[in-house]
Amino acid sequence: MPRAPEPIEVVEYTDPGCSWAWGSEPKLRLLRWRFGDRLRWRRVLGGLIGDMRNYLDGFDAVQAAPGFSRYWAHVAATTGMPYPAGLSWMYRSTEPACLAAKAAELQGADVAERVLRRLREATFVFGEPPDTPERIRTALRGVPALDLERLGVDSSSPRVRDAFRADWEEARAPNAYALSLEEDGESSGRAKESEGHRRYVFPTVIFRGPEGERTVPGWKPYERYEEALVAVAAGPLRDPRPAPTPMEAFATWAALAATELEVVCGPGASAPPGVITCDRGGGLYWLSPDEAETRGIGPH
Repeated sequence: MPRAPEPIEVVEYTDPGCSWAWGSEPKLRLLRWRFGDRLRWRRVLGGLIGDMRNYLDGFDAVQAAPGFSRYWAHVAATTGMPYPAGLSWMYRSTEPACLAAKAAELQGADVAERVLRRLREATFVFGEPPDTPERIRTALRGVPALDLERLGVDSSSPRVRDAFRADWEEARAPNAYALSLEEDGESSGRAKESEGHRRYVFPTVIFRGPEGERTVPGWKPYERYEEALVAVAAGPLRDPRPAPTPMEAFATWAALAATELEVVCGPGASAPPGVITCDRGGGLYWLSPDEAETRGIGPH
């Protein structure tokens, strides 16, 4: 009986507060759906912003919000994902959300997946960045199987702080490909300066397998991910899982943007009956009835 092939290692460098990482969610969801049983996926929470005051003198979270909303609208014009048209405040730091995402990993992969998505949604759908413990609790209330009290304790524990620090440092040790890449523009994949350090841009996805390593940094088309996966695998990747139906998509993820549904399920895909529509002015977003109920969001 032939041995099953070794799984491909996939390392995703990301941050809950990065608009380009948020915009890449549809493509990475599709990749995991199609090839998930062949991948060993690891997320590195890189810490996009340590302290916004290092970038803006006299930073005021509320006064800064309109300018960042306009910038994220510009990003959304490329990615198609929602942006916070009514941003209530701008985050002072993304590190509290990174710590929460790392703490969630202690409760299992499924919980960690749901927590990271909720943290992203809090900023880019609901316009309420989760940059304090109380705001994080609000964003994560009702996440299935999440022990919210434990997460709060774990987020400030030495174990989680050390794990985040290791992620932070790993994100600031970019490989030669990212350092030497000749790309320009806001969505470039070239390693960038960030608060005195060079780091990977978010998202950067690295594939490692029997045939070596491939790096896909920055905003890239979905095909680049599959090409990298094939390049490092020992032989062709046969019979990828077919794209989900809209019903399967909502059963799997509970919340999807309009663009995301088309990327994951195919062009022209439409939301199934019964899902709840949420549009805060920055793009159409759908939630399953159970997910909407946990948010206190009713049908419109």
